[in-house]
Amino acid sequence: MKIQLVFHPILIALFPVLLIYSQNQHLILFEGIIFPILIILSVAIIFWIALKFALKNMVKSAIITSLYIFLFFSYGHIFNIINSNFSLDDPTYAHFSIIIPFTILVTILTYYFIKTKRKLNNFTSIINVMSIALVAFIIFNISLFTFQNEVTTLDSENNLFNFENNITLENKPNVYYIIMDEYAPLRTLEKIYEYDNSDFVNFLEDKNFYVAKNSHTNYGETFLVLPSTLNMKYLNYLTEVVGHDSIDQRIPYQMINNNVVMKNFKSLGYKIYNFDSGWWGTRNIQIADENICLANQNMDFHTLYELKQTSIIRSVDLFIKKSTQQIFHEERRDRVHCQFYNIMELHDKTNEPIFALMHVMSPHDPYVFGPNGEPVDYDYTFAETAKKDSFKKSPNVQAYLDQTTYMSKLLKETVTTILDRSDNSIIIIQSDTGPGITFANLTDEQHKLGRMSIFNAYYFPEEKYDLLHDEITPVNLFRAIFDSHFETNYGLLDDEVFFSTYEKPYMFEQITDYTIMP
Repeated sequence: MKIQLVFHPILIALFPVLLIYSQNQHLILFEGIIFPILIILSVAIIFWIALKFALKNMVKSAIITSLYIFLFFSYGHIFNIINSNFSLDDPTYAHFSIIIPFTILVTILTYYFIKTKRKLNNFTSIINVMSIALVAFIIFNISLFTFQNEVTTLDSENNLFNFENNITLENKPNVYYIIMDEYAPLRTLEKIYEYDNSDFVNFLEDKNFYVAKNSHTNYGETFLVLPSTLNMKYLNYLTEVVGHDSIDQRIPYQMINNNVVMKNFKSLGYKIYNFDSGWWGTRNIQIADENICLANQNMDFHTLYELKQTSIIRSVDLFIKKSTQQIFHEERRDRVHCQFYNIMELHDKTNEPIFALMHVMSPHDPYVFGPNGEPVDYDYTFAETAKKDSFKKSPNVQAYLDQTTYMSKLLKETVTTILDRSDNSIIIIQSDTGPGITFANLTDEQHKLGRMSIFNAYYFPEEKYDLLHDEITPVNLFRAIFDSHFETNYGLLDDEVFFSTYEKPYMFEQITDYTIMP
């Protein structure tokens, strides 16, 4: 008796995750797909086994399992086609135009495969071959990208400093580096948003912070800003390493994981802490002594979000009170609160001097906090436009401002707590970039400055601000700290600003000579 080989449900279950990974390989680490693969495979296998026991037929149960997996993960793609081609004002109609035929199709096919007397061996062989071809094609694309964009270990050791052991433990300040993602500076909020954030700036200045009034980021994307800052150098040379048209983020990730700043502080006897941001670059930094707020560490929420958007789960939001979007938003709220709570308690964790990096993915969307921290749920994406003279006050724009308001309150509490426990602390509050808004009717220069202008505030013990100036950029942050407090001689680099787009992040345009927004 010839045994029918059946494996297509396994391969078809792998395909949706591998497809998303292949399309986002430049920004998703492989670790980020392990959890979704395990979950989908487990569900598929359990369903297959249960169906086999019910039908007493391996072949039929496998075919039905593969059918359900295929339709389950095809839903989102079909929805996008219908919604884009017919430009429906209410997506509910698009959902029901799919759900009803899907239900009919699943019912008919399930009934047919259960009732049919045919052996289905040939059909099974065809599905086996097709599933092999699909997975092989995706693996080929993944391998090709990996080969074409081979990650090169870059030398960052040239910025390491050979510290002489002449700085006693007692006079080493704790260093808190707080990065607020897309937190707009005062001038941007006033000129574009017509929002007054001077209360927060005044609070910091009353605490003897130096607030750089005309600071810009060096690069327009987070994955370039942070490795540049943490290695104290410009990254324009990466264009030659990865190519002008590359979108690969893996080398910058690597540079964060093995950065010079943390190495320097380690050599000075510091305990290194990182706070999991939820973004791959600052989730679990290898060189850190401890990574805090590691809940859901094995989940990549970009992958999970894409899986949700391409599957029938996308329709669930129509029928349940607590949408899947709210689940993602709760995770974001919990993570942000975990970060702020733990950084305020960090002083009591160790007797060693502290270097803490806390990258907060807020006020960057999604907008999950109201102005007083109350839970809100806005859409994940944000692409509002601006008029030339006044910003269009849409709900999403107000949501950004509300979230900014709450972040400012948390920052006030954090600063107060840290300084109350030890005024011998260095505190940096800095945004990576400006808000990622489309200023459709603004000039090109104004749009770029809206993106490149950042919030940048420093607290140094004894107000050692001689090396700071209003135009200082992140690349000089730790050069200034090491030279002013740790007797190094790095010197400051020229403050330069390089704009690039997400689509072509390594195609840099120097905009240093642009003036501040009028």
